[in-house]
Amino acid sequence: MFTEEFIRIVNAAKKFKIKDDFEFIGFDEITPEGLSEHKNLPDIIEMWAAIKIFFEGTLPESYKSLNLMIGDWVEKNEQKISKVLYPELHDYFEKKYPRSDSSDFKTKEFEEESVVWLDQLDYMPIIDENENSLIIEVELVLNAEPLGK
Repeated sequence: MFTEEFIRIVNAAKKFKIKDDFEFIGFDEITPEGLSEHKNLPDIIEMWAAIKIFFEGTLPESYKSLNLMIGDWVEKNEQKISKVLYPELHDYFEKKYPRSDSSDFKTKEFEEESVVWLDQLDYMPIIDENENSLIIEVELVLNAEPLGK
């Protein structure tokens, strides 16, 4: 079984390539509802960033193969993705949690950090074959404590 999947991935990789450019679409935050001014969130906030990536060639037949290829692409572009997300995260926290300190997202020191969780197994791609694009959800892990609204 493992050998067959490996051969499928190798064959798919010959016909399919994810380009390096991508577009940020938005954030999806999974946190407790009903925040109040007196209630803080946990130290680690789980968020997803929706990004659009572009490809050329033929999509792999196997969903598993596609996810593995997306995972490789995310790992290869981890720093590039993070650098695009930092200003977006700053603006998001400023708007949604105005009492929080989101200034770290704009510092040079923070640029070396990654917010991308690389152990993600399913990127839930939405495929647009007319545009040769995939919209994927990249899980982020933030060590932060935004205060309620």
